[in-house]
Amino acid sequence: MSDLTHLFFVGQVVNYRNDDFDALKHNTICVVKETYSDHIIITDTDTDTDLWIEPGFNLRNVQPLYEIVKERRSDSEPRGKENRKAI
Repeated sequence: MSDLTHLFFVGQVVNYRNDDFDALKHNTICVVKETYSDHIIITDTDTDTDLWIEPGFNLRNVQPLYEIVKERRSDSEPRGKENRKAI
């Protein structure tokens, strides 16, 4: 069994996938409230509800959200063969 304190940290934003067939929203943004070695507690930001997450039960429904920022290329840089001048 993995130690969840190494995988999640307090304040981390995660996506919780609700797999209930009658759920109104199937993807919810949550925040990790507490971390323990065998479980984590996340808070639903819409309803302010605490959710108990355990490995082997519902941990597969939690995916961390990462901010991935791509650097924008300036328009003056060549992008490939289509922008090269024919000689």
